[in-house]
Amino acid sequence: MATAPPTNRFTRLFSATDNGNNQFSVYTEPYGAGPFVIDDPGSSNGGTDSRSQLGDIGNDVFTANGSQYLYLAKSTNNFTVFARTVPDGNIVAFSNATYTGYTYNIPTSTAAYTVCFASGTRIHTDLGDIPIENLTIGDRVATTSGVDRPIRWIGHRTVACDGRADLMPVRISAHAFGEGRPARDLFVSPAHAVAVDVLGELLIPACRLINGTTIVQVDVEEVTYWHVELDSHDILLAEGLPAESYLDCGNRRFFAEADITDLAATPDARPEGELPYCRPFHEDGALVDLVRARLGERAETLGWRKREDTFAGLHILADGETIRPDVAGLTARFVLPAGARDVRLVSETSVPAHVVPGSTDARRLGLPLAGLTIDDGLTGARTVALDDPRLNEGFYAFDGGPRWTDGAALLPASLWDGCRGATFLRLTLAAPALPRWVAPQAGNEMRSEDRRNA
Repeated sequence: MATAPPTNRFTRLFSATDNGNNQFSVYTEPYGAGPFVIDDPGSSNGGTDSRSQLGDIGNDVFTANGSQYLYLAKSTNNFTVFARTVPDGNIVAFSNATYTGYTYNIPTSTAAYTVCFASGTRIHTDLGDIPIENLTIGDRVATTSGVDRPIRWIGHRTVACDGRADLMPVRISAHAFGEGRPARDLFVSPAHAVAVDVLGELLIPACRLINGTTIVQVDVEEVTYWHVELDSHDILLAEGLPAESYLDCGNRRFFAEADITDLAATPDARPEGELPYCRPFHEDGALVDLVRARLGERAETLGWRKREDTFAGLHILADGETIRPDVAGLTARFVLPAGARDVRLVSETSVPAHVVPGSTDARRLGLPLAGLTIDDGLTGARTVALDDPRLNEGFYAFDGGPRWTDGAALLPASLWDGCRGATFLRLTLAAPALPRWVAPQAGNEMRSEDRRNA
């Protein structure tokens, strides 16, 4: 495979060696956006989507081993397929185009990380708390060691999030780590590490602590991120919460303050190998699990509660009309009006990793369907197979167990073509819906003033 990008607008993301000792590289367009390429993206197989073929249609996804994969690119001979895990952004290579194919024995590589504070963040200085955008080079900021240190460099840039998990800000709610930590909601980039005291301070990226309660990711159109660099890596106080300063990973030209702004640079990639962190850096493992458990206990102290509801607020939207079900046990029955065309199964959702101890499944799941039947009382009951190819939009890939919805699953009208008059739709769940976190009060969205400042 080629080891040079097709045009100079591409930046190498990572390189690896496959089991046949073939060297290859993966490249990305500016800001870490797709498409990811090897030597060029190749061509799609065309036609309709195949449940066993990754990459035969654009934006193809599949689920395996508790992770969701988004198709990115393939080699020109269609032999190697690259995919990105959702939502953590790891790049995985498959040696053929099937979901069950052999996976290359290469280390996964994390896509471009942005390690910054959002506008409006107050940084503690020798003159008090100052919004980060009002700081200047030479200002002295407080560190957790008790020493005030001068700012060496400040960088910033506004990025369009476009729904990307590697760019959308993470909101750490006020008092998530304890009283005044942070003092008010703190917005950081996903990879920005916070310092946590577990038998001594250690650094954990915010994205590894997302829990669906006090630490969540916020979907905004764009955000302005800021870096504050000292003479060496250190721990600042942002809204009262210890968090890392900027660590130069060779991407300074990404920022507007650089001598030359490189549009092909990524905000702040963490390259493989040792980096001069001021504290031990952890992305997973027992210590991270311990911190997550403490955060969960703290969230419940703050009033968060798990709600259990078998059908998670299930209803149908039929051509814009809300229809509620009759329920018994794990079975729900709806009456669809004659001629219904746009019908969706709507429910609340929950992330297993946020509510099931030990789970790493970051999918947002609705309901686990075990059976689906349509009957107009005249033409006979129709059983819809869980792997019916018409169950596509709003459904996760069928893996042999229940068929999970994503909370807004489309039921195509072809399922009841030929039925006469009103039609009964009966669905049976494999199990009750997952519990879901309920906030102690309203306000789970980014505050209006923070949206303006972000």
